[in-house]
Amino acid sequence: MDLDENIRYATIFDMDGNQKVSRVRKGIKPYLTTDETKETLETSANAWKSRMKHYDKIGKGLYVLAVYEKLRRVTVPLKDNHLMLVTIDNKGGKDIIDRILNQLYGDYTKF
Repeated sequence: MDLDENIRYATIFDMDGNQKVSRVRKGIKPYLTTDETKETLETSANAWKSRMKHYDKIGKGLYVLAVYEKLRRVTVPLKDNHLMLVTIDNKGGKDIIDRILNQLYGDYTKF
């Protein structure tokens, strides 16, 4: 959350879509209900598991970016079969994604 003021929400979740840790920026009203968020995390986890089947041919996934009218959602794999989802308002740009990845991986551009 401290990386950029345009980060709205961040959560770490397992490959079944169960949240482990979540933070919402103070003063931000989430767009989705708790149940809707759970559903999107399950969908994200299932999509990531599907991508993992092709790692031997295309390499490991670094992140997935989904852009919507109201926000951007970045999903990043973590260790131990967990994922991180970060939502960014549309005022923020690609530099936020670079900072998130550098925080997690160091210089991720070397992949």
